[in-house]
Amino acid sequence: MTARTPAVRAAPDWWQRTVDVGVGLLLLPVWLPALALAAAAALVLQGRPVLYRARRLGRGGGTFDMLKLRTMETDADRRGPGVSGAADPRITPLGRVLRATKLDELPQFLHVLAGRMSVVGPRPEAPVYRAHFTPAGERALAYRPGLTGYGALWFYFHDGAEAAANAADFERHYVTRLLPDRLALDAAGGAELAGAPLRTTVRLIGWTLLAVPHRLGGRGLPAGLRRRCAAALAEPWTIPEPGARRSASQPSAAAPGPMPAPGPVSPSH
Repeated sequence: MTARTPAVRAAPDWWQRTVDVGVGLLLLPVWLPALALAAAAALVLQGRPVLYRARRLGRGGGTFDMLKLRTMETDADRRGPGVSGAADPRITPLGRVLRATKLDELPQFLHVLAGRMSVVGPRPEAPVYRAHFTPAGERALAYRPGLTGYGALWFYFHDGAEAAANAADFERHYVTRLLPDRLALDAAGGAELAGAPLRTTVRLIGWTLLAVPHRLGGRGLPAGLRRRCAAALAEPWTIPEPGARRSASQPSAAAPGPMPAPGPVSPSH
């Protein structure tokens, strides 16, 4: 993956689906018991609903209802914006654990088996934020959204310190700073996945498994993942260590625009 991802010969869609279903079934003995235990803990410690359902953009710009384990208070959509960082006060104590370990994503394996998502792909985005998509974001819609991917892992390391530093208006910070970079990574990762579905899926699963202990241990992006992201964004400064701040002379790829209109947007980020 390079700064300007070259044209690749896409693998046939049936091969991508074979990889997704094969990985989903192969990992079934791992993710299904983990999901059952996490859901039981959520039921006991948080009550109902255990699952959280939100409308998300899918392949081609269509929408689908994405499932996750609930990590926020039940009235979170009425108490704040539709995007949240790790420091958001609406997140429950158990929710912080589920997010930090990425266990809240496990229900999405059901979407993978159903064909609405891939194991690896662009991070599912709320339709309300499509108005802020860069050209890279529109290109990323050519691929099924994924449980993990370059954009999702990059955001995983940047939604904590940056959310705390920009708590006054994190939604604007997300739209003008974080979203353009994530979309660029999603587009580049999608092109890489299209050319080599199996290799890219195995690589991203490995980096995801490595990323979780890195974050829990307070470390930054794993070195190899950091290099891949920096190559895709073409600017090393756009991949700061968690907590690093950009200078005013380092603008985002997207110009600031009006925030999404208030409404019942489910905050799942």
